[in-house]
Amino acid sequence: MIHLNHIGIAVEDCTGMKKLFSLLGLAVGSVETVPEQGVKTHFIELPKEKTNLELLEVISDSSPVEQFLKKRGPGVHHLSFQTDPGGLDALSEKLRSEGYPLIYDQPRLGAHNMRVNFIHPKATGGVLIEIMEPHHEK
Repeated sequence: MIHLNHIGIAVEDCTGMKKLFSLLGLAVGSVETVPEQGVKTHFIELPKEKTNLELLEVISDSSPVEQFLKKRGPGVHHLSFQTDPGGLDALSEKLRSEGYPLIYDQPRLGAHNMRVNFIHPKATGGVLIEIMEPHHEK
């Protein structure tokens, strides 16, 4: 089973975006630094949904999100789909066998202790798609 977990939004003015969503009645529920990606994530829960908005605040010049901002400016960065626990490796193999290139050879650890990988946007009509599952010890 898979569902949309969140929509990642690259931001240049995190304070301003949080204020805007606050005015809409939405608040940041959790903040987490992800050093490997060079970002601080600000998750905004959407009431009545199984999904969130993720504001991506750059904290490192080497961040892939920083490169995105330089190239495209602020805006939607990625769509993130969550599999059931234990489903990421099989899904990754299925995608590769069908010709969809993944960014990483092996999943990496992301926010909220999730194992993550990304389908390269050159194979998805320009949309970066994250696939993820809860991290579990083997």
